[in-house]
Amino acid sequence: MRINSLKAVFLYIIFLVSQVLSQTPSGSSPSTTGNIAVSYGSTQVTPGIMLPRSVTSAVPTFSFTPSSPNQTYTLLLVDLSINAATLNTSTFNPTYQLPLAAGIAPNRTTRLHYWQAGLQFSSNGTLINTTEPVAFYQGPAPPAGDVAHTYVFYLFGQEAGFTAPAADSPFNVANVNRGMNRMSFNVQDFARETGVGPLAAANYILVQNTTGSQTGTASGSASATGSAMAPKGAAFLGEAGRTCLGGVGGLFMAVGAGVALLIT
Repeated sequence: MRINSLKAVFLYIIFLVSQVLSQTPSGSSPSTTGNIAVSYGSTQVTPGIMLPRSVTSAVPTFSFTPSSPNQTYTLLLVDLSINAATLNTSTFNPTYQLPLAAGIAPNRTTRLHYWQAGLQFSSNGTLINTTEPVAFYQGPAPPAGDVAHTYVFYLFGQEAGFTAPAADSPFNVANVNRGMNRMSFNVQDFARETGVGPLAAANYILVQNTTGSQTGTASGSASATGSAMAPKGAAFLGEAGRTCLGGVGGLFMAVGAGVALLIT
């Protein structure tokens, strides 16, 4: 009994440590413990930080220490909080936009905001980039009255000889820059189809449009037709929750709970 209790405590501690170290929202996929430093001017991004829309209007700067010299990377910025009920899915391409990609919470889907390929970093972490973005940066713009949206920066290793997919792919350069094609962007499918390497690092921000009152759904007049219900995503902890539950205090709580279990 005591051995089983001890195992349970250790597993719980490992879970808490993973939440502390994770650079992506809890429960989201893909995930990583690697961090890419992101700065909007003088504002440095820590995972889950809430930022005003005005701060995030321009492309941020990035810094990352590569695992090996001359490694090339692909960077994405994806909104995980698009309200599926506001989307007119009759305009979507059923081949790759339906069913909707799972967002961060039930009935939420995704939107691509930025895709930059061909990134390299010097040994001291300085960004070296000489290529045009595949999908140009569009700053966070959650609708008025909606909850805070979660925007995740994903840094993937990029294999040698990488090129953007063919024209019939949803991840073709023309497709991701056409109309509503940035909606329902599936990061896992992107990784599989484009053949990028493993997720090397990440970071994420929260942005809310405070011009309206906070509600559980986004405001908007667009009707939802077709398969507008996104798959259920996991709930997650923001920066405050991560600090409270996933910090050192949380680890001590876990250890204390384990000791209590073993004593009893």
